[in-house]
Amino acid sequence: MASKFTNSAENYEDGNSSDEALCEMLGLKSLDAVIDEEIASNSHEESSSVIQRSNLFHTYKMESICQFPKELCLSSSFARRLADELIWGGEKVEVDRTYEVIKVLNKGEVQERRVLTRLENFVNFHREWSSLCHGHLANCISALCGESMVLFKEKLNLKPPGGSGFAPHLDTPSLRISFGKEGPQTFVTVMVAIDSMKKANGCLRLCKGEWSEKNHCATDEPEEKSNPDAGGRAGAIPLESAQNLQFDDVECEGGAIYAFNGWAPHRSSPNGSLFPRRAVFLTYNPKREGDFHNSYYDRMRQLRNKWREQIGLEVSSKQLMPDEKAELDALATIPRI
Repeated sequence: MASKFTNSAENYEDGNSSDEALCEMLGLKSLDAVIDEEIASNSHEESSSVIQRSNLFHTYKMESICQFPKELCLSSSFARRLADELIWGGEKVEVDRTYEVIKVLNKGEVQERRVLTRLENFVNFHREWSSLCHGHLANCISALCGESMVLFKEKLNLKPPGGSGFAPHLDTPSLRISFGKEGPQTFVTVMVAIDSMKKANGCLRLCKGEWSEKNHCATDEPEEKSNPDAGGRAGAIPLESAQNLQFDDVECEGGAIYAFNGWAPHRSSPNGSLFPRRAVFLTYNPKREGDFHNSYYDRMRQLRNKWREQIGLEVSSKQLMPDEKAELDALATIPRI
């Protein structure tokens, strides 16, 4: 799709593209009309009705996770297209990128390869993601929680073949770090599967239970003056505690939507398949606790830069390093199916 994006959802430019020309030739509605129809948002009342019929309130309360009914989920093709626009959008889509060095087997030889593994901070810079996250998905999670919820942060995990999993942890202790007692205290995560999620490709694994601030498993204290994305991150579950928890695989098809609360223990394994396992994780908090979405990434950048200064590293910026830009330019030349 040849969409044009500038640096804000409001400044999205509608241009005449080859896709629009093709639509006209085939006598179809315009591309924008197709887009708007695809992301048409259910109202809060409609979402509540669907959730109530599905008895999700009880499931979510007792298990701390639930899968939304099919009528509230996305088509797998639409989910993949939205993810592809972020991944392949280059400079048209402003986004924070994270890379990881993974080991791959090539002709019987183990080699290291640097790959893109995570995209963050994209909702404000992409019209459709903004509409989806602030509209339809916000309505769904608000209906489930019984109060108005607002987006706190977002990330797209790419998990390429050989990509690592993540250790057992809780979300809420980590999410509270950014703003302390002045920020939100209650968090719920919405997971949108982009690709099919299976045990073999490192799907989400979660321990079901009636988890809450008054009933949660023990966590390690974060290390002082440590990397806020590693040892300084709160919420890590000690290995001895994790061994006593039963983690269930959350297997689903692309387009499926789940919600789980911030006190639910979860983890994932490495991707042992030949294909990426992509999923979007959107964190919401009650509107009554404040709207911090626009300031969250600035705050985390400050914390990360503070840590880098403490250990003598150069302060990072959003500007791509030459090797990162060259890698993205090379990826952008690969034909898409």
